[in-house]
Amino acid sequence: MNISHLRFGTLLKVRKYQEKKAQQELSQIRNQKTKEEQTLSQLDERRNAEINGSDSVNKTSALDVQTSRAFIRSLTRDMQMQQEKIKTIGQQETNKTGEVVERKQAKEMVENLEDKYQAQLAKEQDKKDQRTMDILAQRAHNEK
Repeated sequence: MNISHLRFGTLLKVRKYQEKKAQQELSQIRNQKTKEEQTLSQLDERRNAEINGSDSVNKTSALDVQTSRAFIRSLTRDMQMQQEKIKTIGQQETNKTGEVVERKQAKEMVENLEDKYQAQLAKEQDKKDQRTMDILAQRAHNEK
């Protein structure tokens, strides 16, 4: 196990976990949004069917007309509430997308730091090796 892994390994694991968790949460939010949009679509279809049904069929009584209009108003209110849910979920999706980007950048930053640290260690090791080679070469030259 190298020094770099000790220095950055745990932090990198945490960053990867945070990114993965944020991506899973974003996926759940998107799935929920899709479900809510499907529900809205179903409500819209029901309302349109009721509107078209009330126009094509002659209602025999005022009660039938009132019932139909009340049902249409109820569906319209439900659709408005559903649109608000979708709007709220859309805001959550936007926020979570931003969080995923931040988590990914944080993970990449740690990876870049680890790479720079590895490069620095390699450079220092090369300097030590060169110094050793110079000392050995000088001793060999002095012994001649």
